[in-house]
Amino acid sequence: MPAPSTMTNNPTGSVLDRRSTKVMITTVFTALALATNYALIGIPNVKIMDTLVFIAALFFGLRLGIGVAASVWLVYGFVNPNGVDTFLMLSFLMVGECFYALAGVALKKSFVTRDLVKGTKEYQRLSIIFGLVGLLSTFAYDALTNFGSWIFRTGSLYQDFVFGNIIGVPFSIAHEASNVIFFATIAPAIIVAATIRVGFPRLWSRP
Repeated sequence: MPAPSTMTNNPTGSVLDRRSTKVMITTVFTALALATNYALIGIPNVKIMDTLVFIAALFFGLRLGIGVAASVWLVYGFVNPNGVDTFLMLSFLMVGECFYALAGVALKKSFVTRDLVKGTKEYQRLSIIFGLVGLLSTFAYDALTNFGSWIFRTGSLYQDFVFGNIIGVPFSIAHEASNVIFFATIAPAIIVAATIRVGFPRLWSRP
């Protein structure tokens, strides 16, 4: 009698667990983020990058999402027509970008994606939820990076935080408004399309 098969019942999972696959996915998301960043370079604080980091973490987990966030800023922070960031500011930008990865993982574990897989979540409601998540995560990002842009200038960290965020209000408004739109439109469209056409529901159970 032949021995029972030891092959995995989820070949998609085994492929995604390979280091080479994770590197490839990280590279693809990083390239897309950089391409859109440079395409929108003339519009301050309007970037699709944040949405892509969010989607990467939602589909493939926190580590990969953080990998995309860090990789993008390692390139964009130093190769930027608007100027090169200091190492201190770059650290704030990287940490802030990871907020979108955390948001993606948090949403992945919520009732939202469970209902999406079951087909019980209306697209309009999904869009509103994603837009709200985009607003909250962008608000946190802006609060941190505005603080980082003003740190050690007044002799008081509290005053640095207050002044940085007051001065950064116009940029924060543009950033938060554009991300609400991107999160409410691009993110759910990609996720629904992938879930229906590619069979990505198998990814929702991944950590």
